[in-house]
Amino acid sequence: MEAALRELVWEQARGRCEYCRLHQEDADFQTFHVEHIIAEQHGGGDEPDNLCLACPQCNLAKGPNLSGYLDGRIVPLFHLRRQSWDRHFEWHGPVLVGKTQSGRATVRVLNINDSGRMAVRQSLIEEGRFPPEDD
Repeated sequence: MEAALRELVWEQARGRCEYCRLHQEDADFQTFHVEHIIAEQHGGGDEPDNLCLACPQCNLAKGPNLSGYLDGRIVPLFHLRRQSWDRHFEWHGPVLVGKTQSGRATVRVLNINDSGRMAVRQSLIEEGRFPPEDD
């Protein structure tokens, strides 16, 4: 992947994970990944509308998944370029709540409300640094 394309993804994301909204500077020395929303093995390519910035926890949990299993049904995961984050998610303190089935499946598959991740967000909330102002 070209450096200019990686830079574009970083700029669009404003240096934060596009799933859990954690900023790179708050990630304890873990470098965020430019990742495929639809994995290459499923036909996704390196086009800007198929790339996003993800923290290691979100990226590794998501893997090549396109869906999750929720209430006995297969539910598509939230698509960062085709759907609105605000329509699918909202913050309740350090807890990310899925407002739609897609949002709930994404929170579950990406393990966004793991206790360690919530503890980091709670500390950032107490410092007045989370959630991002545009959330």
